[in-house]
Amino acid sequence: MGAASAPEHPVTGVSRSSQARSLVAGEEGKTAPAAGGTTEAAAPDSRELEARLLVAQARHRLGTAYERAAARGDFSLTPGRILKSLLDRRCGALRRDTDCHGLLFAYLKERFALPDDLTQERLWSMLERVDAEYDRLVVRHLPFASDEAFLAAHERFREARRDILGPSLERRLLGLSDELFQLPYRVDRLVTDSHTPVEQKLAAYQEMLQRFESEHGVRLASVVEPVELAKLELRIRETAGPLGPEQQRAVLERHAGSESTGRYLEHQQEQQDRSERLNAFNQERARLLEQMTRSGLTPEQLRQWMPAVDQQLLVKYQLQ
Repeated sequence: MGAASAPEHPVTGVSRSSQARSLVAGEEGKTAPAAGGTTEAAAPDSRELEARLLVAQARHRLGTAYERAAARGDFSLTPGRILKSLLDRRCGALRRDTDCHGLLFAYLKERFALPDDLTQERLWSMLERVDAEYDRLVVRHLPFASDEAFLAAHERFREARRDILGPSLERRLLGLSDELFQLPYRVDRLVTDSHTPVEQKLAAYQEMLQRFESEHGVRLASVVEPVELAKLELRIRETAGPLGPEQQRAVLERHAGSESTGRYLEHQQEQQDRSERLNAFNQERARLLEQMTRSGLTPEQLRQWMPAVDQQLLVKYQLQ
């Protein structure tokens, strides 16, 4: 059996071992000076090489974390806050002299071919302004009376965001997140379309997913939970009628594989069982409370008795 391959970056496909080799490739290619000659700089010692390797690994981890964060629908709404949270979580273990923000900016600059005159200070500042515009145009007006009202406010926010970032930078940084934010609403429109056959709806859904991958250079399965994509497909399929358990499992396995599907279905069953037990708990509690009230117990007596009743019911319905 061949050796297992090194883990690859979800977008670039560069393995960690390749990154490590690239750090020392320049050193290996240097020719030793002739006897009596001098060198301009001493070769890096093991500690310096280890530091370089740690920085390369940190940049790789930041890049992977960024790709997953950027595939969240809410990333396009508050990118500054989400990146700040990502940096706070990921950079605690790095050396104090490591510029974590700089590592992420370098990754973004290479990943999206950002303009040379765009500094990291300016980028972070623009993203903070995007966060503020979302608060001003959307959050302050919650709750909305309908999805249509919310989407109208979201579109006003997108216009303000485009004015801050410019169309090109906005598309590169937030385009995938925008697409995934709008995906459930697009599926809603497919589901409520009573004139289009389910086969055409499914084809339109698959075309959307393929377009996301080709336009944004990612494999969706590496940055989005496959089960979530399967659940959207199930919604479309169910417009032609209810699906049986085996049909649902087949769709889930095609997206997420058998192991993840098994865990998901097991969790769903546990949640359903708990919901049923909780409903039975509430019904019996209400019945007992009414029974004790009719027997003449005062409100003060009920307050004294009910904790013991609740404890017995929690045990009975396995809700502890």
